Amino acid sequence: MKIKKYPSGLRLVVNEKKDIDIVSFRIFINAGSANESENEYGIAHFLEHMFFKSTKKYSYQQLSTFFDELGTQKNAYTGVYKTCYYFKALGNVFEKSLELFAEMFFNNHYNEKEIAKEKNVILEEYQMGNDDTEKKCITNAYKALYNGTNLEHDVIGTKKTIKGFDSQDLLNFKNKWYVPKNMVISVSGNVTLKQVEKLLNKYFSSLFKGEYNGNYNLPPCVKVTPKTHFVSSFKDNEQSTIYILTDLGEKTNRQMYGFDLLFAILGFGMSSKFYNILRGEKALVYHVEADTSSVGKNNVAEIMFATSNENVCQALSQVLQILKDCSNGKVSNEELEKSKNKYIAGMVYSNETNGGISMRNGADLISDNKIESAKQIVADIRSVTLQEIINCAKEFYSQQNYVVSSVGKCKLTDLKCYKH
Repeated sequence: MKIKKYPSGLRLVVNEKKDIDIVSFRIFINAGSANESENEYGIAHFLEHMFFKSTKKYSYQQLSTFFDELGTQKNAYTGVYKTCYYFKALGNVFEKSLELFAEMFFNNHYNEKEIAKEKNVILEEYQMGNDDTEKKCITNAYKALYNGTNLEHDVIGTKKTIKGFDSQDLLNFKNKWYVPKNMVISVSGNVTLKQVEKLLNKYFSSLFKGEYNGNYNLPPCVKVTPKTHFVSSFKDNEQSTIYILTDLGEKTNRQMYGFDLLFAILGFGMSSKFYNILRGEKALVYHVEADTSSVGKNNVAEIMFATSNENVCQALSQVLQILKDCSNGKVSNEELEKSKNKYIAGMVYSNETNGGISMRNGADLISDNKIESAKQIVADIRSVTLQEIINCAKEFYSQQNYVVSSVGKCKLTDLKCYKH
């Protein structure tokens, strides 16, 4: 793996992997929904959609046909703090794919007629999200926990903002944020750094212009006033979907490994504590999951399951009891070793593909300004002790920055069965 920073501020990371003739290419933009003002809610996501429309040179249909003829797969996604555009191609068509990708990246034709069409598409996506109980649960939880901050609104925006965007709005946002100092290009596959640089100079030359001598600023940690929220949204379903979101605050990577492993013990796989008790012993759920993730500098823990409306209180009480038991030391070395093996295996599996490597390298570089080696991560994971896991469980169990969100017919009072 080689990392290079250019005078313009652009950063490039290339991982040469010759075992298969495929190249994965990703452009990360250090901008997402958290960078939007109130009247811009959803504009980062809208801009991502317009990336795949017509350009000054080609129509939407022509571009789609060209990529299909090459066998090249392309896509994009928008997050809270970053947007990513990517494709993967066979080695012999990588340059042609990159040429087309550059055409889309630099020469979008923001035709008001196409913008109007895409508004309808995104509004359908918005409605689909409202019908998705899990998505609704998550959206409501973030809005409650991060109320009054730039993390509270959904990436897709609101009906009002989606309907209000015009071509100048899109150009203003793109010109402000889509600049070299806010970009990381990550490439993995049967290609060298020298070859990538040559192609970037040919098709992405504008990203090498200018000079930037400043620091790469990471988003600040959003401070949340300790408060417990219970949020219920009615839907006439047989089950209620329950989502518990907890803000863990700012942690180092090393500190988070303890929480990662704790939540692997709790809810990763069918031998986890939640599965064994909620499904195996109590037969309250079909599926339950627990995980950790990061939103900028904020780290969060998530628990999600669905259960019959009349079982919500019992299921939440069981979750709370399991967490309490862990905080009191009811975690074994065998469970810890199992969670370490699952964590390391998952990381190794993701590094089997060029797509996984280009994703991890680019995301780490734009989010943390560094890429931690797999060897170091494995060493850190292996070094986590049982006492550290218990300490994490104690910290989590005493945490007051959390939301219990439900979509279904359960009562709001049922959610309070989880109250610490």
